[in-house]
Amino acid sequence: MTRRPFISGVLLDGHECSGKTSLARVISAGLQARGRTVTQSHGTLTKGGLVDAMLREAVAVFDDAADRPFHDLRLWRRFNSIRSAQLVVDAELARSTPDEVRVQDRYWLTQHAFNTFLTPGEGYLAPEWIRTRAPRFAVQVYLTCSPAARRERMAARTGPAKHAVNAFLHRHLDEIIRLDELTLRQVVDDPEWTVLRTDHLGAQELAEQVLDLFDTAGRAGSTSSHVLDHLTIGKATAS
Repeated sequence: MTRRPFISGVLLDGHECSGKTSLARVISAGLQARGRTVTQSHGTLTKGGLVDAMLREAVAVFDDAADRPFHDLRLWRRFNSIRSAQLVVDAELARSTPDEVRVQDRYWLTQHAFNTFLTPGEGYLAPEWIRTRAPRFAVQVYLTCSPAARRERMAARTGPAKHAVNAFLHRHLDEIIRLDELTLRQVVDDPEWTVLRTDHLGAQELAEQVLDLFDTAGRAGSTSSHVLDHLTIGKATAS
C-alpha cells in the first residue's frame, strides 16, 4: 500500500489568474469561523533557510527575461530544476501540527506541468516522487476558468507583479491558457483531485463546496496527522 506524507487541509493549485488566492482567503475565513486553527501558505509548506534561498535563486532566473520567448529552454531548464529541488526539500521538512488546518495556495502540480510541457525528459519531480513523497492534502483542488475570464482578471490587475516569474507569465498569458488546458487533462479523471471552475460561481459558493469536501474527508476517518492512504474524494466540478 502506498503511503505518503499527509497534510490536514486544503490545497488549491492552478495557473495564473485561476482564482487561488481569493478563494484561499474565503476558505480560511470559513474554517476559522468554525473554530479551526488555520495556517495559510503559498508555494511551499515551510519557510526560511534553504527553501527561501532556492526560491530567490529560481526567481532570479527571470530577472532579465523581458524579451525572451516563452518557450526558452534555457530559462525553463534552470527555473524548473531549482523550483523542483526546492519542493523536494520542502516536502522533507514539512510537518503537520495537531489541530492545525493548512490552506495552501499553489504547490507542486503547476510546477509539474511546467516540467512536463516545457522541459520534458529532464525527470524533475519524477512520478515516483509524486506517488510516494509529495505531501497529500485532505482535499486537493485544481482551479480553472475560461480563457476570457483569465484575460479579464489579468487586465484588471494593477501595480507591479510580485516577482520576475509572475511578470514573465503575465506577458505570456496565451501560453498559460494552453498550459491550463494540458494540466486539466491530467487531473480531470484523477480521484485525488477535484476540478472547480472559478468563472461561473462566486468565491463564497466555491468555498462552501471545498469546505463540504473537507468535511467529507474528515468523516471518512483518514485524518492521521502523518499519513493518508490515497483517500478518494468524489468529484465536484462546478460548471
